[in-house]
Amino acid sequence: MMQAPRTEKRFDDRQHLAWAVACTLLLSGSWQARPAWGQDSARGELRIEGTHITKIILEGGDDSHREELSDPCGSVSLPVGTYRVQHIELQGGYACQAPGLVGLKSIAVMEGTPDVLKVGGPLRQEVKVRRQGRMLVLNYELLGIGGEKYSDTSRTKPPHFAVCKGDKAIASGQFEYG
Repeated sequence: MMQAPRTEKRFDDRQHLAWAVACTLLLSGSWQARPAWGQDSARGELRIEGTHITKIILEGGDDSHREELSDPCGSVSLPVGTYRVQHIELQGGYACQAPGLVGLKSIAVMEGTPDVLKVGGPLRQEVKVRRQGRMLVLNYELLGIGGEKYSDTSRTKPPHFAVCKGDKAIASGQFEYG
């Protein structure tokens, strides 16, 4: 005669592991309650001084996340925290990546106290000339109002130059990218 299987409930290894992890998190204080989805966290204001900006990407905040601001104008509302500018795009296909943002300070967004970010236009052009043996080396930079360096992302029209003596052009040419 066959015996009926036991109906005794047992914990398997996965249930033991789940309980151990939950207890460890609760006892260590690593687990924290977060606001439910849809609840607003504290927000602050960031004023943007500059023109022709189509996109700004910020990294940081209190919970270390990414903020993408499309067509920012005047001021924007952001979660409270400290941010770093990672990327800026301007009209006309000009962009500035993190290495060109070395001079920009971090942004501190706080409730009730707006911070100011100076990026974008008006832009200024700088050409630095140095001698290297029998050659003149020309370095061109397109700078924003915060000192950030922009480059042309389209690369369809390389920049031109002309060397003038008085009103007469004595040499001209076109730069190559790279």
